[in-house]
Parts: sequence; C-alpha cells; structure tokens
Amino acid sequence: MLDVLLLKFGRRGHDCAPIAGLAQFGLRDRQFSQDQDLTREGDRSANVMLLTEGLAARYKLLSSGRRQITTLLVPGDFLDLSSFLVPRRDFGVVAVTNCRTVVIEHEQLRRVCEANPAATHLLWTETSIEAAIQREWLVSMGRRSAKGQMAHLFCELMVRLAAVGRSEAAAFHLPLTQNELADVLGLSPVHVNRVLKELRHDGVIAWTNYWIEILDWSGLAEIAEFNPAYLGLESPVLARKNGSARAQDTAAATPAK
Repeated sequence: MLDVLLLKFGRRGHDCAPIAGLAQFGLRDRQFSQDQDLTREGDRSANVMLLTEGLAARYKLLSSGRRQITTLLVPGDFLDLSSFLVPRRDFGVVAVTNCRTVVIEHEQLRRVCEANPAATHLLWTETSIEAAIQREWLVSMGRRSAKGQMAHLFCELMVRLAAVGRSEAAAFHLPLTQNELADVLGLSPVHVNRVLKELRHDGVIAWTNYWIEILDWSGLAEIAEFNPAYLGLESPVLARKNGSARAQDTAAATPAK
C-alpha cells in the first residue's frame, strides 16, 4: 500500500527503507466516492492519510459558500501530514475522483521516526516540498498572467504525475470541470475557457475528454516560466514528433530552465 509513496521518494533520490518500516503495522485502506469529503475543516484526528489512487483537493470555504482549491493531491501525496503536529485541520479535502487512501496512525509514525531518524528527514522533506508548491501557487495567483498560471499548473502536474507513473507518454488525466479549474486558479469559468482556447491556439496543449496532452513541452514551460526544482523531481523530456509530444527517458531528464 506504500508503493506509490516509495516510488516518489525514490525518484527524488532518497533511500526509502526508513519509511518502508510503516508496512509492519498492517495499515488500513479506505475508499471514497467522487465529491465525498475525506476530511473537513476543523476535524481532529489521530491519523494521517496517504492518497494511493485518484485525485483529491485541499480547499477552503468562505462564509458565502465560495470555494478556493489550495492544492491538488495526486497519488503518493499525504492529505494531512501537518496533523501529525497540529491535530486540528484548518482545511478540507474532497475527492475529485473516486479515491483510495492508506490510514497511518500518528502513533505508528511516531514509532517509525523514533526508531530511525532518517524517516523524520523524509517526512520533513515532504512537508518542505508541500510548502514550496504552495509558494509557487501563491506566485501564480499573484503575479503570473492567467495564461502563465494555467501553463504552470499543467507543467507541475505533468512532473508530479510522471514521477508516480500516473501519466501516459506526454498526457495525463485531469478530471476537472472548467468550474472546478476556476476554483483552482481563482478565475471565472469564462476566463478559464478563454485561456484554454489560447493555449490550444498556441499549439502547446490539447484537451480531450479530460486528458491533457502536452504538444510542445518547451513552449508550455516557457509560457509558465516553469522550473521544477521546487518539486525535488526532474522534468520529463518531451519532444515534439509528428505533431504531438512524446516522453523520452523520464528518469534521465534535465530540469527545464
């Protein structure tokens, strides 16, 4: 049940053995339906959850009912690792698709970290990269153009999903409606539609049946000013071939400039 987490840590060049010790505890598996809350703002819990299948989103709600999605979560991401230190959650998590999670008790995490300090280092690295993703989203919403913001999101998701084997060639599944994408980007649905048309017109992406195909990785990364260093992962090398992009040796890729 920890395979996707170990795969991500391995792609970052880390020794996964310390955190693999969690498997000894006989971890519980939970499943959630699309649009179901995995956790709600204000909840207290004695465990954390690791997403192993599906797409989920952290979100905040205003008193008006308007929603802002603050993070998209992909397999290998912890939903609520911060609850290990701050038990009361200040955010909700909703299943964008059907999801599967592994439940890890705080006490189990504590025992693994006490037995092997290297496990603490891995978890600290994970929280640091989560914070780096939040900083990039903040910069996108505050200073990138709407087009650059959307391009940056697509680049980021391509790298994160490729790292855990959840992309196909130069494409990945993004099962978000334009209204949901508006909640991610802080734009109106009309503006989202307009920007998607611009990226299609530029020939850098195609979007069909919730699949994003990156037709021109270099062009998309240039629009986004994307540098994957904050993810601790390398970019897949995507080369244009016969009108569409194809992935080439992801493991040996060089980060985009």
